Amino acid sequence: MGNRADSAWECLQEGAPVWTRASEASLVASLVDAVAQQRAPMSDREADVYRFSAQLLKSRYQHAATFLNDAARQFYEAANVLPRSFPQVLADGLVDDAARLRHLLEKRMDGVRAW
Repeated sequence: MGNRADSAWECLQEGAPVWTRASEASLVASLVDAVAQQRAPMSDREADVYRFSAQLLKSRYQHAATFLNDAARQFYEAANVLPRSFPQVLADGLVDDAARLRHLLEKRMDGVRAW
C-alpha cells in the first residue's frame, strides 16, 4: 500500500487531522495493512490509534485486535511513554468518529473495499 498507508500516519503526526472520507479510508487501509503485515506502530500517536482500534475490533476480530493491542503496548514499553486514554484519543482528533471507524474497519476486515 505504500504511499496511501504512509499518508494516514503522516497525517496523524501533523496534529489533529482534518477528517474526510478519503482520510478515513486511508486510516482504515493503514490499519488493515498493519495487521496483515504485522507492522509495529512507529509513533505514540500511531500506537494510540492501534490500541483504540483494537478495542473496536475485539468482539468480532480477536486476532486483529490482539495484534493491534500487543503492538501498541510493546511500543509504549520500548519508548517509555504512556498511552492516551480513549477519550483523549478522540479529543486529540486521532480518531474522528469511533462508531464510524468501527463500522469501516469491520467492513474492510470482511473484505468490502468500498462503502
